[in-house]
Amino acid sequence: MDSADEIRRALIAGLFLWSLLSLGTATAGLYARPGETMRAFWFMSGLWGLIDGLIAVYALLADSQTPSQLLPIFRFNAGLDVIYIAAGAGIATRKGPTARGFGLAVIVQGVFLLMFDGYFWWRCAQVIVG
Repeated sequence: MDSADEIRRALIAGLFLWSLLSLGTATAGLYARPGETMRAFWFMSGLWGLIDGLIAVYALLADSQTPSQLLPIFRFNAGLDVIYIAAGAGIATRKGPTARGFGLAVIVQGVFLLMFDGYFWWRCAQVIVG
């Protein structure tokens, strides 16, 4: 059975690793001097990685929350993730390579965050149910 501290550590580590992966691949992708669509994709991925990293640092410094306090946050975030995916799809279908790149990046980030939030939603629910 997971403890609240184990969930918190895994949550922060997972988000921080995703942040580093997003920033690292964005840096490498931009350094490769890709076309306009991929340049927009890597730039947007890097921005999301920066935000994810800031959230992870905030979570590390903030007071610990119980799984029952985290559960509604994960529910809300999962709803936002679905909106990100839909918005990314809408942006990706627009004309212009920059919009396509931004939209694809938002879809990738949204899909990952939906899986991430869903997983931690499930872990918190398991602790609460006992």
